[in-house]
Amino acid sequence: MSNFFNTGLTQQQFLDEFWQKKPLLIRQAFADFETPISPEELAGLACEPEIESRLIEERGQEGKAWQVSCGPLSDDDFARLPETHWTLLVQDVDKHLPELQYLLDPFRFIPDWRRDDLMISYAPEFGTVGPHTDGYDVFLLQAMGARRWQIGDQPIHEAKLIDGLELQILAEFKPDQSWDLQPGDLLYLPPNFAHHGVALNDCMTFSVGFRAATQVEVLDAVVNNLLEQQLGKVRYSDSNLLLSAHGSEVDEHAVERLKKMLHQAIDNAEPILTQTLGKVATETKPSLLSLASEYMTGAISKEELERLFSQGEELHRNHYLRFAWSENNGCGQLYMAGQAYEVDKQAVGYLTLFTEQTTLTPKDWKQIKLSESAVNLLAKLIEEGGWFWQDT
Repeated sequence: MSNFFNTGLTQQQFLDEFWQKKPLLIRQAFADFETPISPEELAGLACEPEIESRLIEERGQEGKAWQVSCGPLSDDDFARLPETHWTLLVQDVDKHLPELQYLLDPFRFIPDWRRDDLMISYAPEFGTVGPHTDGYDVFLLQAMGARRWQIGDQPIHEAKLIDGLELQILAEFKPDQSWDLQPGDLLYLPPNFAHHGVALNDCMTFSVGFRAATQVEVLDAVVNNLLEQQLGKVRYSDSNLLLSAHGSEVDEHAVERLKKMLHQAIDNAEPILTQTLGKVATETKPSLLSLASEYMTGAISKEELERLFSQGEELHRNHYLRFAWSENNGCGQLYMAGQAYEVDKQAVGYLTLFTEQTTLTPKDWKQIKLSESAVNLLAKLIEEGGWFWQDT
């Protein structure tokens, strides 16, 4: 799809002009949209112990401002709520309800490994989570009712927050623009742009958020990979040492040598940087670990695969796990749930099949079984829960 939500922009023009640069409001990006999930169904998800959810009350119990209750919620929690000024949020709805995956299709021109989840919120009139910033990109689709969004025109990198709250709410917020969104309207916000959404009536908002690892998270992963590969063993050196008047001083020359040493470690580790990024990008959120692990099975043989596929069975990809792949010099690596799997030249042509398709059919199996390496890789992915049979 080259046209970006019928805006007259191509997808590449959107990336060039707006992605991580400035907000964009698109009226009727999803024309005649009707929410595929009701507020009652969303509340039901929030009552499930394995599903991450939050209830945010602007005026909480005993007069507490901005009270946050984490799920699982109960019928009593909902029964005591006032008619206004509260919000329910449920994370990873695209994984808990795979039938809603189609809502993500228009955003797949952005790498899948960058996308985090589909979060759905419900709020009665005046429901809000307060003015705030996010450290990631987000598309906000109005799904039901109306919500007023106020936004700032410039990113805030060092936001001043209200002290003593569980939520990160801006202490000061001066909006530059205000828009009322109706069902089907879509608002894109880059990282660090202040925004404040308030429900004008009973409303639901679908948020498609994108992952963004911090420097510390990436550096930690790089160090772990260096240790695994037994790299980065060059010691600090100072062959250009100058006479110092103070024996205890760590001077600017020492700092420059340290910076050079660290840069060299990164440069020498370039072959594992792709692997590092693949692992970081596919790590499973802690809240999903137990659900993801339910699909793990014992070892499976090629003969068993042949038998099941010959019976018309299909494999389904585990929506709770994240996948990515890379290729270099004819070989490749498949990344799943923070792990890297080596892929030889025989199987590299199956990387997109194993990471991007949602089902593997008997027709796919006819191609897969032509490569012993591809069969072994698929068997390993099944064993570790990446793919499963429907009756698992």
